[in-house]
Amino acid sequence: MKSITKLICIFLLIPLSAFAQYCMQGRVTDENGIGINEAQIYLYLNGELEVLALTDMNGEYRTGKVPQGKYQVVVSCMGFTSRDDSVAIDQDVTLDFILETRSIMLDSVVVMGRNSRPTSKGHVFYLSKKVKESGNPFVALQEIPLLYSDPVSESVRSSDGQSMMILIDGMRVNSGISPIDPSRIKSVEIIDVVGAKYMRQGVKRIMNIKLKETSLYTYIQQSVRADYPEKSYFASPKFEIGNSRISLYGDAFFSTGHGSKTNTYNLETPELTKKYSGESKSKIKDYDFSLMAKWRISARDYFAAYVQGNASKETSRNMSSGELNEHSITRNNTSDYHSNLFSATSYYKHIFSDNEEMELYAVYSDNHANNTSRLEESLNGMGDVNTLKYDNDRKLTTWTLDYSKDFDNGGSLNIGNEMQYSYDRIENIGIGSYLFKHHRLNEYVFAGYNGMLTPKLTYDVTAGMEYVSMKSDSIHHHYFRPRLSFGMYCNITNSISTKVSYTYSNTPPSVAMLNPYNTSADTLLVSHGNPYLMPSKTHAFGWNASYFSGGLALGTSISYGISRDIIEPVHLAEDNGVLLTTYKNIGRFRSLQLKYNMSWSIKGFFLLMDIAHNVNYYTTVGAKKHFTGILLLSRRWGKFEMRTNFSYQNYINTEFSQTKNYNPESNLTLSYSFTPDILLSIGCTSFIGNPRSRTTVSTGTYKSFTYTTKKTFTPWILFRWSMRKNDKKKIELENDIIRDHEDKIKL
Repeated sequence: MKSITKLICIFLLIPLSAFAQYCMQGRVTDENGIGINEAQIYLYLNGELEVLALTDMNGEYRTGKVPQGKYQVVVSCMGFTSRDDSVAIDQDVTLDFILETRSIMLDSVVVMGRNSRPTSKGHVFYLSKKVKESGNPFVALQEIPLLYSDPVSESVRSSDGQSMMILIDGMRVNSGISPIDPSRIKSVEIIDVVGAKYMRQGVKRIMNIKLKETSLYTYIQQSVRADYPEKSYFASPKFEIGNSRISLYGDAFFSTGHGSKTNTYNLETPELTKKYSGESKSKIKDYDFSLMAKWRISARDYFAAYVQGNASKETSRNMSSGELNEHSITRNNTSDYHSNLFSATSYYKHIFSDNEEMELYAVYSDNHANNTSRLEESLNGMGDVNTLKYDNDRKLTTWTLDYSKDFDNGGSLNIGNEMQYSYDRIENIGIGSYLFKHHRLNEYVFAGYNGMLTPKLTYDVTAGMEYVSMKSDSIHHHYFRPRLSFGMYCNITNSISTKVSYTYSNTPPSVAMLNPYNTSADTLLVSHGNPYLMPSKTHAFGWNASYFSGGLALGTSISYGISRDIIEPVHLAEDNGVLLTTYKNIGRFRSLQLKYNMSWSIKGFFLLMDIAHNVNYYTTVGAKKHFTGILLLSRRWGKFEMRTNFSYQNYINTEFSQTKNYNPESNLTLSYSFTPDILLSIGCTSFIGNPRSRTTVSTGTYKSFTYTTKKTFTPWILFRWSMRKNDKKKIELENDIIRDHEDKIKL
């Protein structure tokens, strides 16, 4: 009988234990052991806020009863740095916290929703348990309403279209998200108050992914894609292996691409009329590799060395026929382009303290390209051949020093210097040989400060001075140009923020714009640069506002720019009917943009819309308007996802030309994830039709029309396999921290 009674008691206690609840209590103090009044203690369970508690005048708190489980704890109070930790609650727990003093860091934190909180510079998001277990970091980042993350292309962008830089644990990266196991993501911070060191890159927003420590990290990925009927493909293997002291990362990329388009050209001048039409075909082969060694010298010192190489070959051919002043004409235009690029980078970071650090970069690149353009024209059976051959060499060296410090009043200082020297050698080895040499030295010194006027109102000021010395053959230019930036950022409420900004910048001409020699093989077109060009100067004013709640994010912005000495292509008609294309500083230029964006994510459905109205005011021809729009839709059903996107710009304007686009570019993708590490996708580019356009050039008595159809309707298939494995601690210096190598050079 006693045994039966014991069994009955056990069965009665089982459901009680399943719903067991416990409390967490403790004390929050400063560095001197003094209790902090009204500190906020947040407990998140599986990404959901479970409970919020406040400390009393002695700094003591008690949460009350909470379900058994593993919680993420965030402790914050105005004037102190925040603390976050994880705790397993399976009994009553006592947990004390010590917060470091800061005059102002955050307002009294009010929970904005399920998994985010505001900061003085943006917002911090905590991912839910569900997406952390997805196995794919790009799937996990889809939960953040201010981002657009695409697992197929493995890309992340700001949902409002602003240029965004990605950091991992505060380290600068470009595309180092792929190797991350999403279960390691501690938080994702979106920073809208950008520091001085990112001013020259035009960065408007920063995403900083903070990671938990983990064991030895082994990462392998293989991606392959094939397009048909274009017969294009690419293959891209990646790997990383290492421990807490040293690791090695590498990747390679092999691709072959084919393209074709049809074009119709009409030229009208008082002296001649020229009409022809035909088809162009192109082929591209590209080989790219990179290798990075990372070394954690000590707890405060990091070092990385990176090398990258690229070899590319492009060929194109255009066959066309038509009339020249009522005489038959045939044209055969071929182009061959070869390039080789090698770059080496070293990076060093020293952390003086939790609020003070220094970074050093050194970059060297060797870039070589040659281009052969051959145009054969036959008029009434009589042929003529023009050939241009170019060799282009560039040597580039960059040194960068950056120092930053955070202060107890919530402000931060950033000072630095960047010096860059480049040498370009452009040689024409065809008919009319010449040699063009260009030397350029840039020295840029900058300083910036971010501060707080109130807990909700932040400002940033950046000033820099750039010295440029250029020598284009025998023509010398030396000048100083300032750069200025000022911004005010305000968290009006927990879900509404706004920012106003002003920037003064200058843009120097590229080497191709300075090259004074003809780069066209067409007898009726002369194209060359202008070695007397000076930098353009721009004043930019901006305002934007954003709102988000749950999976909905809305944004609007207005930007207005005034530029002087703007560099624009100009077209001059000569008496013999030849069109001369070059560049000039053409005086004053103004631009206005009104923009609206929206993203909405709910129950596997995602919508992104970005539309803008643009007006450009030219000195000689007045205002020209154009519209841009992006629409993206995706729907996920378990392991299956469908995604489609459209992008359209009705006009592309310059002062003397206009391109009208008749239909949008489009893409359709269907993907299935067999496991978090195995993805199969099929899709089609230009699935609603090939893009068509008309370009008009008009200056004086010269007028030309070009109708183009890009044959980009292409079905494709993609397969990607990834492996992420942990055994020991991984070095916390993420991939692509210094992958800012230059692009291939082209005239």
